[in-house]
Amino acid sequence: MNGHASQRGEPTSVGIIANPAAGKDVRRLVALASTFDNQEKVRIVRRVLAALAALGIERVWYLRDSFGIVERAAEGMTQRLDIRPVPIPCTFTATDSERAAAWLAEQRVACLVTLGGDGTNRVVARSCRDLPLVPIATGTNNVFPFLVDGTIAGVAAGLLASGRLPDCLQRWPRLEVWIDGTLADIALIDVAVSRERFLGARAIWDPTSIEQVIVARVLPGVIGLAAIAAAVCPRQDHGGATVKLGPGGTTALAPLAPGLLVPVPVRDWEPLSPDHAVPIETIPCTLALDGERELRIERAEQVLVRLSAAGPLVLDPRLALQEAARSGALLIPPLAL
Repeated sequence: MNGHASQRGEPTSVGIIANPAAGKDVRRLVALASTFDNQEKVRIVRRVLAALAALGIERVWYLRDSFGIVERAAEGMTQRLDIRPVPIPCTFTATDSERAAAWLAEQRVACLVTLGGDGTNRVVARSCRDLPLVPIATGTNNVFPFLVDGTIAGVAAGLLASGRLPDCLQRWPRLEVWIDGTLADIALIDVAVSRERFLGARAIWDPTSIEQVIVARVLPGVIGLAAIAAAVCPRQDHGGATVKLGPGGTTALAPLAPGLLVPVPVRDWEPLSPDHAVPIETIPCTLALDGERELRIERAEQVLVRLSAAGPLVLDPRLALQEAARSGALLIPPLAL
């Protein structure tokens, strides 16, 4: 088998980062988003661990969090699994996820299972380099991660880690924010340019202050600011796009949050190809990355948002199981029964 993990340093080692704060932003108050409480995250991780153990994975590295999601999930497990915390000092902030992803990439674990939303995966993607991600949706908009049961995600991660999965990893694009020639941050879904001067509530859902939205991929059926691009940009290749908001064009009815459909005036839009950059002309401004206000820019000579094809490696659990069925990776030899 051409398993990706067979070429890595620890072929039976998998990482887990579960964000206890994911899915708890202000959009719960203004929309009808689903709630993934921490007890449910514990149950999801327990199913991931059970699947990894069934696939013969020997070791799981996990990031400690303020709720103890993985520790609670591991309580009472009868399967043999060496579960260890990532050896980094924890501040219980987003910085932990970034540092843990970098450490796991250095250790060359087979893949990293994440529990969170778009913001969680953006932080992980900053430092995970070529460490494949298996993202499980427990956030708000969940454009990047997959809404999939932990069992299926665990099976996919286990097949990859044990070298039984044909290579079906996908390289997804990312958006890079360059300020005066320096890479300031990245986004996996969209970058929104806002006139608001203060970060305030980090989550953004009101389009009235937004002048422009740049998306990494035009995908139908998404929720959030990327839904504006999906409504007005009929791209069959799912490439990127930049959308300018305001009167004088058309109006798109877009689901900016779960259960929240908003008419959004759109002046113009253009397709965006890899390695092309969009200049940001509104300065000062605030940039929202993947739906959350992150960067306040008061002064700059040049601000660019560049679409890069060199985003994170992603394992789609359903695609992984489809490929496993084709290759016979889930079949048990008669003598093993």
